[in-house]
Amino acid sequence: MGRLYYEKHHEPTKPKTFAGEEQGFNEYLDKVARLIPSEIIAGYLTMIGFVGSVKDIQAQSIIIWIVFAIGLILTPIYLNKVAEAGKPKRNHLLLSTVAFLVWAYVTTGKQLLETISPNLFDQAVASIILVAFSLISAIIPLNK
Repeated sequence: MGRLYYEKHHEPTKPKTFAGEEQGFNEYLDKVARLIPSEIIAGYLTMIGFVGSVKDIQAQSIIIWIVFAIGLILTPIYLNKVAEAGKPKRNHLLLSTVAFLVWAYVTTGKQLLETISPNLFDQAVASIILVAFSLISAIIPLNK
């Protein structure tokens, strides 16, 4: 069984808003999260949760970036391993890796960027990036 996410196709002449469906922030976040393996998300969030328990503040700053790197590196490796043989996956691996970046920025960006500068993260910018990525990712063919 393949684990790659392929978006459902909607009637192109009927936008979601006209079909009585609204697309809110959580739906954009959910779409991006579906491109990332749930095991990566669960592992990342669990490890990030433990970072606050590290007693050394400087070590926390290093460990949080190590956890981020683990999630980023493991996303395409994991998806490549579980992909269905013979199915196209190149675009999917690239898109899922970028989706991890976007998702991590939106969900834990404040915690990550506080290690660099306390005012570097902006929730409005994170929201704009999330929506833009969600819209752009819809036009990228995942069957290549």
